[in-house]
Amino acid sequence: MKSFTISICIFFMTAIVSQLYADEPTELPYLRIPIDVQTKSVDPSFAYYEASIELTKQLFTGLLGFDLKASKLQLVPELAKNWQVFRDGTIYRFVLRDDIYWVKGVTGEKTRPVTSHDIVWAIQRNINPETDAPYAFILYVLKNGHDIHTGKLKDISSIGAKAINDFTIEFELENPATYFPSLLTLWIFKPLPPEIITKFGEKWDDPKNIWTNGPYFMDQWQKYWRMNFKKNLHYYDKDNVNILELHYFIVPESFAGLHMYRENRLDILGDGFLRLPSSELLNISNDSTLEKQFFTVPRYFTYCYLLNTKRPPLDNPKIRQALSLCIDRNLLVDIITHGKEMAAQTFTPPFLIGLNTRSTKDAIFGIRFNANKANELLKQAGYPGGKNFPELSLIHPNSQLHKTVAKAVSSFLKHYLNIRIRIIEESWEKYSEIAFDSYRITAPHITPLGWGADYLDAHNWLNDAFSYSQGFTGWNDTQYSNLVALAGKNPDNAKRNEYYQKAETILVQQECAIVPLFFETAKYLIKPRVKNWYFLPTYGQPLMHWSLDN
Repeated sequence: MKSFTISICIFFMTAIVSQLYADEPTELPYLRIPIDVQTKSVDPSFAYYEASIELTKQLFTGLLGFDLKASKLQLVPELAKNWQVFRDGTIYRFVLRDDIYWVKGVTGEKTRPVTSHDIVWAIQRNINPETDAPYAFILYVLKNGHDIHTGKLKDISSIGAKAINDFTIEFELENPATYFPSLLTLWIFKPLPPEIITKFGEKWDDPKNIWTNGPYFMDQWQKYWRMNFKKNLHYYDKDNVNILELHYFIVPESFAGLHMYRENRLDILGDGFLRLPSSELLNISNDSTLEKQFFTVPRYFTYCYLLNTKRPPLDNPKIRQALSLCIDRNLLVDIITHGKEMAAQTFTPPFLIGLNTRSTKDAIFGIRFNANKANELLKQAGYPGGKNFPELSLIHPNSQLHKTVAKAVSSFLKHYLNIRIRIIEESWEKYSEIAFDSYRITAPHITPLGWGADYLDAHNWLNDAFSYSQGFTGWNDTQYSNLVALAGKNPDNAKRNEYYQKAETILVQQECAIVPLFFETAKYLIKPRVKNWYFLPTYGQPLMHWSLDN
């Protein structure tokens, strides 16, 4: 009965969405993109989900960005012209362009230049604990960032960012951090217009109020329906902005998005642009038309399980090891996910910690399927053959992928260890409330985590993602934390990789607070009229460099 009800809901959702866009012409000089309903703001301070990050990428320009150069992802200047590093890597000074302007929404009218003061103001706003910016922890790299955000220091202006003049900004770090330039690609460092935010408050990002400085400006935002962006004719690199308009359609369900794509009412579908339904991947591959429009490309995205180490019996590291060892990751990606994913033996993508998976020595690094060893560990923990082992709870938000993986992992544990799992599926809001309940002793045992590259450095996984995961795992280890801290400070890549590999071994093999499962691929359907497209494995795609064949 439940499956029938879900089918009916999807049918009506698809019908409603199709009717909403029934008058949409099929070939126009703008790119038609779906995003999901999680997008409530285009304020970079509050960007968190992929859709909101995608939107801020098009509207706001920061100091640095990522782009593909000679098939390699590289840092490129945007607002910054050049920079210097002083005092053993703790001072970074950037000289800014003076030809990047704030433009108004709707009209695209040029106002004033973007200055270093706008960046400093944005950083002070974001580190303020009252702002509650979800990525404020990234600013802990700056001097006093942690103490200000945690309330230990009240003087927000003491954050390690100051304007030397209108077009020079200086950052002071708590410690040397060789990955710091990569952090500056993130939305939490992007400049903001103080006068507009002060004047309009929470409504500053309405089209009639907003000021932006990116390759596009906001022309329309019809809440819960669509957003239109237009080319910023005052953008410093406007000659390389090939697509004149971006039309984002707010589509709350993947099946509805696929229906719209089939009806030629979308130009792209997948990944950050509303994920493809995982159950349809085989059908897409077998469709003679869609198969030619289907692309999978590597991305730096780890899908893993977090284990609640505060709730018995997962407070025993031997049991956590047993759970991880009994999961056949190769079988999982070959039979279950159908997305050409790569089985993950590490939490961090291997190349980011100096591993070459083609090397025999490096290929065996990490956690590997070993049912015999898993059973031996379970026996040592007092549960031979899984006898008297309590039922575990696994909670995940509503998602077909989460559901499919949970069922597969449940089967592995039952088959190899005789351990039963109770799977709990909840709405996103209810899921967060239950899974991350501060009283860990009664919170669920297991939950999924998907972590993609905010910036390309192992620190983004072993420090940032790990810090985020602690809200569920409750696990901490002094040796692990010291290794990650040493790696973050060391300018020598070989030494950094050595530290990170040791930390990875503790996290994934010895303590098993995190169970890596696979590295996701980006899966897209893209219409033939979209030309020159390429994929960045970080959040936010370079849409200005794509083009349309009308």
